[in-house]
Amino acid sequence: MMMPLTFQQTATVEAMRCVRTGRGFSLVRVAPAGWAALDAEMDVLANVLGATLRRTDTVLRTRDREIGVVLIESVEEQVQPPLERIRAAAAVHLPKLELRIGWASVGPGHRRSWEEAWRWAGQLLVADAAVPAAA
Repeated sequence: MMMPLTFQQTATVEAMRCVRTGRGFSLVRVAPAGWAALDAEMDVLANVLGATLRRTDTVLRTRDREIGVVLIESVEEQVQPPLERIRAAAAVHLPKLELRIGWASVGPGHRRSWEEAWRWAGQLLVADAAVPAAA
């Protein structure tokens, strides 16, 4: 039986594909505000995101209170529709869970490595937490 890939392995495979094809991808980090969520809520969130995004995209819990998403062949403005779907689905299924989202693209004209993009997405995740929610 083959074990599923970890988030890091998935990102590495996608980075190798990006080198071969020249088509970029994006990494998204999703976490509840203050990382305050129960394990069950994180599982529901991961399942909701997996059901909301394309089958070719990958959604995995990367830490206890964070979910990582690999958006295949989606960069720049192409990332906005999936982010809107993420927010809308979470609002429907977990209305009390306030999310923070950070993302960055990898490939030509973007971050050089998935690790660099992951760090950048983490910085944006923290920055998103510092911006008050619209009233």
